[in-house]
Amino acid sequence: MTDSNAFFARLDEVVNAGWGRIKRGAFARHVGEHGVSSELYRRTMIEVFHYTRHNSINQAVAAYRVPPERTKLLGFCYRHAGEELGHERMVVRDLEAAGLLDPAMLTAPPLAPTQALIGYLYYIALDKGAIPRLGYSYWAESAYVHIGAMLSRARQDLDLNDRKMSFFVSHSDIDEKHAAEVRDVISEQVRTEEEQNAVIEVARTTLHMTGVMLEAIYETVVESASKH
Repeated sequence: MTDSNAFFARLDEVVNAGWGRIKRGAFARHVGEHGVSSELYRRTMIEVFHYTRHNSINQAVAAYRVPPERTKLLGFCYRHAGEELGHERMVVRDLEAAGLLDPAMLTAPPLAPTQALIGYLYYIALDKGAIPRLGYSYWAESAYVHIGAMLSRARQDLDLNDRKMSFFVSHSDIDEKHAAEVRDVISEQVRTEEEQNAVIEVARTTLHMTGVMLEAIYETVVESASKH
């Protein structure tokens, strides 16, 4: 058995570094300096819609690589997959409530980095399994600590109330519970140094890919608008 306190310190260091890079990126700096336009918000939410609709599935798929005797880990996969089911519908409702829904964007392909993130999570689920995928769950379930300022700016700039931000408002409550569950299952189920390293690698990679996705949103919305 490895030292879980030392492991969480390493994991948190990687997660904080990943968010630090995102906060220094063009997307976050633009929001801080210029605010959130309706088009930037719409495009961001569309990309959130696209990867969120796969999260329940790839969480369930991750159980495929779990040995049957690891019942607690399997139980976590099944419960978590069920609790993530259909959350993308909240994104659609929020865009509709804000008057920003463009149905064609829901069926059009997501941006390339979003496709890459979706594909990577399926690869991890199918090839590596539930333990490495915990690296994604670990930071995703506690993201609100890091994105709170950007959400507040969107709320202010676009006059969004809780009803128009149900995806984020509901998730801030749901994910507080999920974050504790993820930490508990990591403490109990991540048993070897190899497993710890796999969790850290997925946390690092998925945060990097999320940052690339946000930069692509910025380029698509802000930079393209400045050229016209």
